[in-house]
Amino acid sequence: SAVRLNLYGDPQIEGDAKVIREPTSGKYDLLFNDYYLHHIYKSTIAAFSPHYVVTMGDIFSCQWISRDEYYNRLHRFKWISHQVDSKNRSLSGSHIYYQIAGNHDIGYGEETEPYHINRYVNNFGPLSREWLARIDGGIHRFAILNAMNLDKTRNTQYRRQAWQFVQQLVDKRRERPDVPLILFSHIPLHKHAGACVASPSTRFHNGFVHYQDYLSPTTSAYLLHCLNPIFVLSGHDHNGCQAAHSITTSVSQAIPLGGTGRALHSSSDLCDLTLEELDEFQIEIEEFARQTTGPAKDFDNAGTGTWDTLEVTVRSAMGEFGGAAGIFDIVASRHIHPSAPQRHARAIGRNVVASANGYEYRYREVLLGNHLVTRILLIADIVSCLVVPAIMLLAF
Repeated sequence: SAVRLNLYGDPQIEGDAKVIREPTSGKYDLLFNDYYLHHIYKSTIAAFSPHYVVTMGDIFSCQWISRDEYYNRLHRFKWISHQVDSKNRSLSGSHIYYQIAGNHDIGYGEETEPYHINRYVNNFGPLSREWLARIDGGIHRFAILNAMNLDKTRNTQYRRQAWQFVQQLVDKRRERPDVPLILFSHIPLHKHAGACVASPSTRFHNGFVHYQDYLSPTTSAYLLHCLNPIFVLSGHDHNGCQAAHSITTSVSQAIPLGGTGRALHSSSDLCDLTLEELDEFQIEIEEFARQTTGPAKDFDNAGTGTWDTLEVTVRSAMGEFGGAAGIFDIVASRHIHPSAPQRHARAIGRNVVASANGYEYRYREVLLGNHLVTRILLIADIVSCLVVPAIMLLAF
């Protein structure tokens, strides 16, 4: 028994702005890119027969587009992702589609607008959502976070909604800690410089997030300690990345929370804080995170048995990044020897293989080919179809 997910990172579908910038080649480029991305979705769905198809955010290249252009791109995306045919008729299939909101879909916290939020929700569903999947008698919980509004957001309503969902998940984790959690977030968790191609950089405008490569250390520490996900799947960094996080549940010396008489000593202390307190005691929480979270050792070497959360940032499906798709399998395993370490994980190139609590987790990166190479081959094929018959006619 197994569950399989096909994951597609940041397609960033362009539209009218490209045609305005490049009137000669823009329409051709859009057409080629649509067929290229469509080939990636269609061929990998056919080849791997997933239960779930997840686009990891940044579906469109920009949220600042007109209503007509938005629905034009929406129709194109549904065809690209193999949800409808060329006549806009729904395609039947056993897999379920989920989309994640990215910064190019609804904006970072500083630029989130109700119009963009409502338009996204009306067409793609809730910003935060969860579902359960049964695997050989056991259950896994899957949860999509509205990562765009977890850190400082101008519209406090959306940030509060995002955190209410997270804290509801915390309550469910406390009730059923035995149910493994797979977390989806467009923006990856905070990591030290050099862990991935992206750097831990955040810019603010008027106190709100204007740009970020990773979630803040405070938010990341809360998610790791209080949700304790077995896997985090993210997008945003087009190059892709694999990481293993190790968590210590307490510090040797409690960290005082200002003059409140309270202190951070354990994970439960952090998880009991309100959203307002997470903001107020950010410096103390970052120190707690520094002492209790970090990269698991030997993950990129011989494998490690000390990890708590694995994280894969899905490489972009765009052609300049090789036309990537991620294949994520969860398999109930009866072959793990009782004397083997309870947890083991290893990064093998761009792939991850892990085992925990009787399950195997496998992530594979599939590359469909650089779009420039594909374009050259396509042109060469067309030219050969036209030129070769012409030469043969001239020969006679």
